[in-house]
Amino acid sequence: MNYRFTTRGFETTAAMQQYLDKRLEKVDRVIKDEELVSAEIKAEKDAVNYVVKANINLRGNVIVVQEKDPDFYAAIDAMCDALEKKVKKLKSTIRDKHREPKQMEIPAIVEETEEDVAETKRLPLNVMPLEEAILQFKTMDRQFFLFRNSETGEINLLLLRKDGKIGLYEFFE
Repeated sequence: MNYRFTTRGFETTAAMQQYLDKRLEKVDRVIKDEELVSAEIKAEKDAVNYVVKANINLRGNVIVVQEKDPDFYAAIDAMCDALEKKVKKLKSTIRDKHREPKQMEIPAIVEETEEDVAETKRLPLNVMPLEEAILQFKTMDRQFFLFRNSETGEINLLLLRKDGKIGLYEFFE
């Protein structure tokens, strides 16, 4: 993996650079070359800890990992492990989004008996134009109104929506 390594507050040795290269090989196995846009590793020394931060850009997905430890090598280990974990999680998320959705199983419909029905009313299906049905719906002050549209011959349903407007559903055969 090609990356830019910068430090602040301390000087790096060849051993530190080799150790970082060795640890990033494990992350490099997970990332393909065509996926990597840029990689930057920053290390700085504060009063007590080494702070190691990785900023990886994988074709629009930015992964940022930061670890602190009094030991430089332990901070590198923790940062590389966290980076590998985040890259694997990102790749599995992307892979899952492109998979075919599973077919949902439709549960069997429980047949209701006449004992389950609280009330039965038989009403005639009124035949009328839409304008007259809207007027009747408004005067009846109900949640819905079912009628056969005289202009189209289809069964229509007027429904009072949550926003106070009337919704029209047209059923066809």
